[in-house]
Amino acid sequence: MSYGVSTVNVHKKLKLDKRSGSDNWYARLTLDNGKRIVKSTKTDDLEEAKERAIELYYETEARIKNNLPAQTRKFKHVAEHAIKRMQDALENGTGKLAYKDYISALRIWLIPYFGSTDVDKIDLAALTKFDAWRTEQNKKPFSQSGINNHNAALNRVLDEAELQGWLVKSMRPTLLNKGVKSESRGSFTDAEYKKIYTALRTWHEKTDNKKAAATREVLRNYVLFLANTGIRQGKEALGLRWRNIEWQENDGEKYLVVNVDGKTRKRSAVARDTVEGYLDRQSKLNSSLSYDSFSDLVAAKSDEHVFTTRLGQVTNIASLNRAFNALLDDLSLKVGADGKSRTLYSLRHYYATRDLKRGMSTHALSKQMGTGTTMIDKHYSKFSPILNAEMHSGRDMRKNTAKTKKSDTGDVVGMAFDMLANGKLDEAGLLAALGVERPNYVVTDEITIKALEALGNDLITDDALMRILKG
Repeated sequence: MSYGVSTVNVHKKLKLDKRSGSDNWYARLTLDNGKRIVKSTKTDDLEEAKERAIELYYETEARIKNNLPAQTRKFKHVAEHAIKRMQDALENGTGKLAYKDYISALRIWLIPYFGSTDVDKIDLAALTKFDAWRTEQNKKPFSQSGINNHNAALNRVLDEAELQGWLVKSMRPTLLNKGVKSESRGSFTDAEYKKIYTALRTWHEKTDNKKAAATREVLRNYVLFLANTGIRQGKEALGLRWRNIEWQENDGEKYLVVNVDGKTRKRSAVARDTVEGYLDRQSKLNSSLSYDSFSDLVAAKSDEHVFTTRLGQVTNIASLNRAFNALLDDLSLKVGADGKSRTLYSLRHYYATRDLKRGMSTHALSKQMGTGTTMIDKHYSKFSPILNAEMHSGRDMRKNTAKTKKSDTGDVVGMAFDMLANGKLDEAGLLAALGVERPNYVVTDEITIKALEALGNDLITDDALMRILKG
């Protein structure tokens, strides 16, 4: 291999090269493992270049004898290698969603601070100074989860440096985390959740801004989707495309399944039955989608994003957050009775607390939500005694006995439609009897058939039919 227009032998492992387009000499040192170190002597004087080349030779030998890497690189250089490796993995579909957060942490925090530092010089003292700088820049201490994200990103760089021979394992610092312990976010009560989804039915009509109105329309379906799947708001939910949604059968029953590219891995989450109606309504906002039925849409495996506005734009996190926060302010629900602020992420907590209240195990819930049982125990299980108070007190047994006696008096659905047909119940009374406003309302085949019959007999309006079928 040609290294330049002129070469001078200094030692059997050390040469000086002069390259085309440069007057300076370059030292080329060949290591015992066959790798080469090439470094500019920054001089065009041959004798001075020889002296600097010999200095490089002895410095490298000393580093190797002291179990140090023969050469090192600046943090920024190594970080760019690590970023490219993560980006390639994401493009190939083998990378974790968390890689996006690591890349962001490197570009915003780690490279700006450590960029010009040799990667093998990052030790406990350097990390302590970085932590102080980070806290000052952030105006407050970082949370433990935030620091964990930074540590994971830093480990990707250190892994790359070790792989390339720019760092030896014995030099890797222990990454500490003295951040503020994270607390569980605020959640909603059933009554508050009902207040939210009820307000969302007409909230898009209360603005003259077309873009804001379009975002609010999507927000309605987005809120209902999050609260009934447990999927993380933001990248996890907004990254969904229609091809990620499918019907799966188990023991002769069909279930709506959402395949999520999760925070750390891919997973499949079973949606509550009501989600079909919310997604069907959401699909009608996208003029690019035209299918005779929701099942046809699912079968088509469209690459269109799920949460797209009627203006043809994929909704973003910032717009949805602003809209939801404004709604909470309007409803005086921004802060709960426990003093904690509520956000869209609180709907995930609401989902979890409802399932724990029903007696679901943390193991089953962790699989659905894509998190460890430790996190479930940490953020939710401390509430389980009060959530399951009815079960612990024995009242559920008394209520079940009462329900059994009550069910002997006849079918509520059949009775409600019979009373409607006999003129003893109006449309509003029918909706109340069916419980269409309740969070746990489920449309059964019996309700669907009877509602269609009632519409055919002019006993209910089209609007009432849609409320019965979609909740």
